[in-house]
Amino acid sequence: MTDELRTELTSIAKGIWWLVLLRGIFAIIFGIIAIVAPAAALTGIAIVVGIYLLVDGITEIVHAVQTRRSDRRWGWLLFQGIVSMLGGLAAIILPGVAGLVGGLVVLWTIVIYSLMHGILGIASAAGVGEAPGRGWAIVAGVVAIVFAVLLAIVILVNPGASVLSLIWVAGIYAIIFGIMLVVAAVKVRRHIRSA
Repeated sequence: MTDELRTELTSIAKGIWWLVLLRGIFAIIFGIIAIVAPAAALTGIAIVVGIYLLVDGITEIVHAVQTRRSDRRWGWLLFQGIVSMLGGLAAIILPGVAGLVGGLVVLWTIVIYSLMHGILGIASAAGVGEAPGRGWAIVAGVVAIVFAVLLAIVILVNPGASVLSLIWVAGIYAIIFGIMLVVAAVKVRRHIRSA
């Protein structure tokens, strides 16, 4: 690495190391909230998404009205804005319901993905003949299908607990990711001081 590039990277790091640190701290805080109070975390996520949808919807409506003379399809943009705005209002007014529905959509997406991945993995492994690793590929496909079926049963039996478990997993991930970011920021800060 040339001295010029090293100097440039050091100056960039001086400007952003604290942003990485803040991001890590916020991730850890969110992770702790998600584990300690998953319903509150889910409600918070729904409200943030609701605010985004509301602002996005209003922006789309304004854009549609401004382009109504120049764009023949402005009505679709207007409709899209209205739907986004209504979805945002629903998420803000009923954040618990919006969070539950959003969590269930994510969980069912995981079920469908795992099921399809398992079926296609088995079909793919069966079609290669006697290739090395074929047995493991078939086992992986079966495991994916079993996981999909078990997750679907858990969701059907207790959808609320399933969504809360998803929030706990997200919380654990956020804490681990946050710690990694804090460590990275501290290391960058140390490197800057020594440079």
